[in-house]
Amino acid sequence: MRKINIRKRLSKLPLLFVLTVAALVWLLPMYTMVANSLKTAREISRAQYYLPPRGLELQNYVTAFSILQQGLLNSLLVSLPTTLIAVFLGSWAGFFLSRMRFKYSQTIFFATTIATFLPYQVVLFPLTKLLVTLHVINTRPGLILAYLILNTPMAMLITATFFEMIPVELQEAAGLDGCGPITFYWRILLPVGRLAIISTAILIFTFVWNDFLIAMAMTQGPLAQMATPVLAGLKGNYAQVWHIQMAGAMITSVPPLLIFIFLGRYFVSGLMAGTLKG
Repeated sequence: MRKINIRKRLSKLPLLFVLTVAALVWLLPMYTMVANSLKTAREISRAQYYLPPRGLELQNYVTAFSILQQGLLNSLLVSLPTTLIAVFLGSWAGFFLSRMRFKYSQTIFFATTIATFLPYQVVLFPLTKLLVTLHVINTRPGLILAYLILNTPMAMLITATFFEMIPVELQEAAGLDGCGPITFYWRILLPVGRLAIISTAILIFTFVWNDFLIAMAMTQGPLAQMATPVLAGLKGNYAQVWHIQMAGAMITSVPPLLIFIFLGRYFVSGLMAGTLKG
């Protein structure tokens, strides 16, 4: 029996080795970012990016934050309202399409699926023209509107997929007790589908916070620019300042990282629920 257990453990060694190597390769960019964010300008000039820092140059973070603080504020003021409004509108649309069957419901669902997976480059020109027409280009409300247009279909698609898994009999039983669609949505559907709501919110917040193309194309100057375009400008025009940019990248990655630390279990549970029930 002991020999069998040893053989089983030995048979798992190749898989363990492959997973370890894969994990190290996956963590290499993170290590590079952390290591270079703590180096001096002299160390960066030697282009030895994979060596550990000789000291802890925390002044890099102070410098990067002083440049990024307005961009971080703009990102927060754009990402949070966009996430809340997109999840609210998308969940209502998902509730409507998953529960209210009508002639063109499948057509709308199919069109929404296509719109969800369209690359941002396809709609960049008409979206810019729309914001110019509404006189909200280069403003935070304009960015919120742009991201709502781009992310609400995704919120609708995800929530509708989850809502379809909830038995119709639950709504019918609630209707017999005098529970209308609005009451059913607030008091029953949202608590039951909270994993879908949280998963959708995490995805949309992460997409908006990390987006570069729309944030770059729709804004000019520091007043409305989000953190990602400002971060891209930290690389320097005449000299390599990778230590400052890496420190800025570490600072910019903190909000999504905190969200996944505190809400990641809900996100994984939501994905598992969708997989198991699907």
